[in-house]
Amino acid sequence: MSGEVAFAAEISEDRKHAAIVAAGREVDGTRVLVDLVWYDHPRGAVGRLQSLWGKHDPVAVVVDARSQSVTLLKPLAEAGILVTEPKTEDVATAHGEFLDLVNDGGVAHLSQPPLTAAVQAAQQRALAGAQAWERRVTVDQSPLVAATLACWAFRRWLELSAPGVWAI
Repeated sequence: MSGEVAFAAEISEDRKHAAIVAAGREVDGTRVLVDLVWYDHPRGAVGRLQSLWGKHDPVAVVVDARSQSVTLLKPLAEAGILVTEPKTEDVATAHGEFLDLVNDGGVAHLSQPPLTAAVQAAQQRALAGAQAWERRVTVDQSPLVAATLACWAFRRWLELSAPGVWAI
């Protein structure tokens, strides 16, 4: 991954794991690269995001306040980390755009087992007239949800920073 990066954090439905995924440019600049940079118990998520925030100066940190991850918002704010909270329609948009990117070969990932398992077990649910990932399946979906939101944030940043210049 090169240059700017967006992070997203998601806590699993059973609250046993949290995933932090980075999205940025693949080295050759042709695809969005998603990287599961941290996957462990939720109690360590804020500390890990603080470390990533200081090291990478991300373009965004995303947490869905309508999920288990809502409990990260207050400690992240207290740590001085600015968080983007997607609206319901943003989650639906992120899902559709992520599927389009995958189908068009616009996403690369590092074949990390928790993310691969989440993708293989993924199911969809209705949301705001569209669809989103169903979080309540037998395989933890937090890596996939975080990857989807990180891609969404990174692409929003690209659109705002250089419209039409880099169209992933």
